[in-house]
Amino acid sequence: MSTLSNLNEALLAAVRRWHGSIEDQFSNIDNIVKQFDAHPSWPVPMYISGQLASDYDQLDVLVKKCRTISASQFERQQRNTLLKSTVGLCLDQIRLWAYGERPSGAMTDDDIHSLGFLLPGENGGRHERVEATDVVPEVKVTIVSADFIRVVIDQAAGENAAQVVHGWPTGVSIARIVITSSDGKTVVYDKMTSHLHNDIRMPEGSHGKQFMIKASFLRHVDDESRFGAEPTFSMPLATEDLVAALDRQHYEEFEARIRAVESHRQEIENLQAAPPSAE
Repeated sequence: MSTLSNLNEALLAAVRRWHGSIEDQFSNIDNIVKQFDAHPSWPVPMYISGQLASDYDQLDVLVKKCRTISASQFERQQRNTLLKSTVGLCLDQIRLWAYGERPSGAMTDDDIHSLGFLLPGENGGRHERVEATDVVPEVKVTIVSADFIRVVIDQAAGENAAQVVHGWPTGVSIARIVITSSDGKTVVYDKMTSHLHNDIRMPEGSHGKQFMIKASFLRHVDDESRFGAEPTFSMPLATEDLVAALDRQHYEEFEARIRAVESHRQEIENLQAAPPSAE
């Protein structure tokens, strides 16, 4: 585990800017925008990149305007409000997304550092680490379509608890969702989230198959996951799947008829080629 004492000064300076002046915070936001532009292969979700781009464009105008003496009090309030929400987007959703892509290798440690974030465990030199949570979540799944599911996570509290939504355990704001094939061997989804309600697109090839899902509450992104029950769910077949299946059936029946005709033709040829029997 790294501590603040053995991290390079440039990274530490970037980390501290998140809690610095308006210019410091805007500089870090500007850096993330530039890093995203410089790395188009990063799998940044559209809802994150779109929101960041929109916020940044507005914030850039406001920050520049507020550097002048002609800026109004209303414009300064707008800048402050938008800056706070954009910093929250970076420290919450973007950082959490980057951490979630780390196990697959889509985001490396250097990539995460380049965004101005410490890695899990690199805050050990700043404060004492609180214990992981023992609260086990309940997870329920609703099939939205042939491609999407809606996952609701909640503190386990009896039947239909997830529909009521009792909220996060005290001091917890991160959950991990894992979806595996029905045999429990193949992981098809493994992400962290800061939301109790999550709409998830299932990977290609999921139609008509059964899966298992589990979730864990985390105080820190590198906590050991403590999963609850693992309910199963089945993805429906889409219309195109049914059409394809019908086409396959017709093709197989056609092929079977061709083979039968060919076999019958071969039998006739064999009979015609055979010498007449002596009487």
